[in-house]
Amino acid sequence: MPPETVRPLALVAMLGGASYVLSGVVQLASPEQADPFSRASDNLIQILLALSFLLTLAGFVALHVRQAGNYGGPRGWTGFRAAAVASFLAGGSALSFLYTVGVLVLLAGLALLSVATYRAAILPHWTAYLVAALAVIVFGEFGVVLTGLVWIALGYVLFSPRGETAGRSSRVT
Repeated sequence: MPPETVRPLALVAMLGGASYVLSGVVQLASPEQADPFSRASDNLIQILLALSFLLTLAGFVALHVRQAGNYGGPRGWTGFRAAAVASFLAGGSALSFLYTVGVLVLLAGLALLSVATYRAAILPHWTAYLVAALAVIVFGEFGVVLTGLVWIALGYVLFSPRGETAGRSSRVT
């Protein structure tokens, strides 16, 4: 995939982040009920979460395309694949076993991808902490809102032309 596709993918990831934020706000505004999917807001939450997972996959692809040649080992590629595949598994909360497996794989993939992002030194080093911060999604409604904000920030870094060279000058060789 050509590097010039990073900016459109970053915009899609920011839309996914905004969808996460909206979903989290709707979750926080609607109280928990014993019978799920009994209200329109329950269906809206599930639609927004599914949309968020799909849109933020573009962010994982943008992050990978931006850094692919500079990972310095299999860590980045493995983290990218694990995070992307686990997004699908974690998004399917109807099957609780797949959800649990997806969350565990997602956390492992985010850890690998954040280390690879730091070592690649293509983006500012603090971007690696943003990648690691995506793990807050496991903390329920507040985690969904925070994940959305992190995706918006990460998408902005990927979209920004300054993000292309920001990390290179700080790396000592």
